[in-house]
Amino acid sequence: MTDDQAQAPADFSYTYSDNLPAIFKHLNLSLAFTSYQAGRLMLVRTDGESLEINFKEFPRPMGLTVTDQGLILGTFTQIIHFQREDRLLTQIKHPLPDIHKDVTAPRVFNDDEAKQEDIEIRAKDEEYQRKLQPVDARVDACFITRSSHYTGMINIHDIEWGNAGLWVVNSSFSCLSTVDPAYSFVPQWKPPFIDKLTPEDRCHLNGMTLRDGEPAYVTTFSQFENAKQWRDSDKRTGTLIDVKRNEVVVSGLSMPHSPRWHNGNVYFCHSGVGQVTCYHPDTGETEVIAELPGFTRGIDIYGSLMFVGLSRSRNSDVSAPALIDEKEGETCSGIWLINLENNEVVGQISFQGNVDQIYDIAILNNTCFPEVIEPSHPRMRNHFCHPGLTT
Repeated sequence: MTDDQAQAPADFSYTYSDNLPAIFKHLNLSLAFTSYQAGRLMLVRTDGESLEINFKEFPRPMGLTVTDQGLILGTFTQIIHFQREDRLLTQIKHPLPDIHKDVTAPRVFNDDEAKQEDIEIRAKDEEYQRKLQPVDARVDACFITRSSHYTGMINIHDIEWGNAGLWVVNSSFSCLSTVDPAYSFVPQWKPPFIDKLTPEDRCHLNGMTLRDGEPAYVTTFSQFENAKQWRDSDKRTGTLIDVKRNEVVVSGLSMPHSPRWHNGNVYFCHSGVGQVTCYHPDTGETEVIAELPGFTRGIDIYGSLMFVGLSRSRNSDVSAPALIDEKEGETCSGIWLINLENNEVVGQISFQGNVDQIYDIAILNNTCFPEVIEPSHPRMRNHFCHPGLTT
């Protein structure tokens, strides 16, 4: 195991299996994952020799999805689109001039005294000064903030791009929604046991997977109709629902999350018992793929390789705890890799410190060492992407 704390906050460290840098490099991929509890979007990246975890701060980062154009993130009140613009790689690998030396910036101050005071304040701001420096020379992909849609606090969970654009699990209103710039959200479907749209998080609808660009399966914590009743219930009331049939196909689950359609089956996290489970639609049977030492949540799949997020058990306002709390031994936080050909664990990344809760994982293809330029980054002021004139 290797311990690498570079680029990580002081309250966070990690260890990982020795084989992972080579696996990531061979497959030419990296990972993005979210920790809502730590308020971070985090990138697992490699140069083939070691793994590094880089992070960006966001308010309650949750669902992730990757498109041909970039990466989309759901947060506390927004959905943020990061465009992949590798044409900016040369620019981000050079220092960024301070705004007072940037000829493209408008005049900010009317007098020299105010300008000098601002220069002195910025000079003492270590985080600002760090962001003016070139990014790591190993960076091979740039994801820059392109747009944002404000939803309000709808408790965004899973998100995925489909035929109708972006689909969003709207947990507050117990529905699946799409996005339209004229509205906070556009409700498209609700479970059959929910009688109306109201921001009460009635059944804790959380997970979603698409098939052929349309919503196929979702997970809920319950089939209750009262506001947040699931928080006080027995933890075996969860469901997997077939959206097209509008029917519960698996019930009696403990806090399920993260359904993923893959090769004709639905893989999902049976989170409350620390399992990854496979539902076979042809037979209606379920199969336990793996039992892992944590609250399983967050799945992405590359070929036969599954990446699964693990979270530690935690105190919350849920009166009945997850069943995994009753297991012996300490639960873990991290990312586990499973070979679906034999259901064996082939590697893991373990987190120590304050990153206890993992929500979602997304594979970034064709990049081993990506960089994200977040909305507040000073490089947003003059790193432009545009087509040429069409005259």
